[in-house]
Amino acid sequence: MERANPYGQNFVRRGVFCPFSLETDMNMLCIAPDNVIALNDFIDEFGDGLLDTLNHTHPPVYDGRGNPARQAVMNALARQPFPAQADVVHAICALLLDQNERAGVINAEMGTGKTMMAIAVAAVMATEGYRRSLIVSPPHLVYKWRREILETVPQARVWVLNGPDTLAKLLKLREQLGQPDDGRPEFFVLGRVRMRMGFHWVPVATPRRTLSGRLAACPDCGRMILDNDNEPVRFESFQQTERQQACAGCGGQLWTLIRQRQPEGDARRRSVLKALQRIPTIGKVTADKLIDRFGEAFLSSMLADNAHDFINLMDENGDLVFNDRQATRMERAMANIEFGFGEGGVPAERVHKALSPRPILRPADRRRRA
Repeated sequence: MERANPYGQNFVRRGVFCPFSLETDMNMLCIAPDNVIALNDFIDEFGDGLLDTLNHTHPPVYDGRGNPARQAVMNALARQPFPAQADVVHAICALLLDQNERAGVINAEMGTGKTMMAIAVAAVMATEGYRRSLIVSPPHLVYKWRREILETVPQARVWVLNGPDTLAKLLKLREQLGQPDDGRPEFFVLGRVRMRMGFHWVPVATPRRTLSGRLAACPDCGRMILDNDNEPVRFESFQQTERQQACAGCGGQLWTLIRQRQPEGDARRRSVLKALQRIPTIGKVTADKLIDRFGEAFLSSMLADNAHDFINLMDENGDLVFNDRQATRMERAMANIEFGFGEGGVPAERVHKALSPRPILRPADRRRRA
């Protein structure tokens, strides 16, 4: 039995009409308990039709049939992914390369091989025109990424951009831009703290004396610097500006780079030493050894970013510095203390915009243990 409700639709459950009326107090369908279909039974009865409709309206990016050429690349790796991992690699590559999407996400539990799958994706993409891959990693996992890349793609060229020689390496890379491609995939591993640090700059102008006071002028062409209302800017006000500008006349930049002010003498070492000794289980002797081994700049950048990442500190071989007993004590104690260490800096917000045109591998996972 079927009857139309006030909205022009029929509500039938296994041939039994469910009355519906605007006068119903609860404005709800009345369905007898014996006519309710269990979820498993509903899927068994209607699942195939629902799946066909879903596939028609939202076609899957990857249907389980891998690309033979991409599978051949994975088979040639020194460490080959398991079948389930290979499916993830095929799906991400289909999303980035076939669908021309700008990003993909590998969302999986700890220990399922997300790092290895990301490296396999980069290896496949290197054979299809994307020879260079950028890895953004927490500072303590930089060398772990380097180790796993070389273990998986032995012929890869890996650049670690995380130390004081980063600028020298980038200048060397710029010199190689015009050289012919040798076909080897390249990986650039960049620490998260190093990525977010910007450059330091100050506004630059020439003071010009007038009857109304000192006004700011371009140091190249001498043209007066005007504000948004086309009024001359006072020199003192221009020195406080927080926006980089260019001269409207000659196009010259009205700012310049400056070297960040560093503490004099042993002040920097003392500040890092003092911060390290605030961490439980670390005394003066251990703190001195850590500074001699890793350097003041690296340790200060890690402490400024996230002191809890210090628990998972790794050496140049990718091995954990602290054993499980030390890490457990440090983790338990640091949960009950306030810790802060920083020296300020200018964030480089344009980094994300500069990286966005190319697909980017996911940031390295923040694992508790390697």
